[in-house]
Amino acid sequence: MRWTTLIRKTVWLASIGAVLLVGHGLAADDPKPAPATPRKNPTVMQRKLTHAQKVLEGLATEDFEKIRISAEGIRDCIKDETWRINDTEKYLTFSDNFLRQTEAMREAAKKKNIDSATLAYVGMTLSCVKCHQHLRDERGGALRVEGMEEK
Repeated sequence: MRWTTLIRKTVWLASIGAVLLVGHGLAADDPKPAPATPRKNPTVMQRKLTHAQKVLEGLATEDFEKIRISAEGIRDCIKDETWRINDTEKYLTFSDNFLRQTEAMREAAKKKNIDSATLAYVGMTLSCVKCHQHLRDERGGALRVEGMEEK
């Protein structure tokens, strides 16, 4: 009886030792986690793009609430102090048209008019693309708007 107790204790201690050694070995092989990098707030252009993507999703699913909320998010981007990066007449015209189209889209969503909301979305998108094209041309082909760099 004494031998079986001794064998059990030895097996038990050996098992614990093996678990500790294996656990220590695995821990030593694991790379240390990278320090957490502080998350940057998205730029106004990144927020505009996110809202525009949500509008498109809302149009595709006829989710008028999503269209309205996302259009309001775009409108808030336009009101952001970092929106206005240029004071030329052409830039201001594009920006004003972008705002008008965004408001038309929001109103169409409130009225649950998918055709008008879609048309306003196309107009808003066209205004956006034309404005970015204008800014690239103005800067000699290099658009350097934070968050919307060309790759």
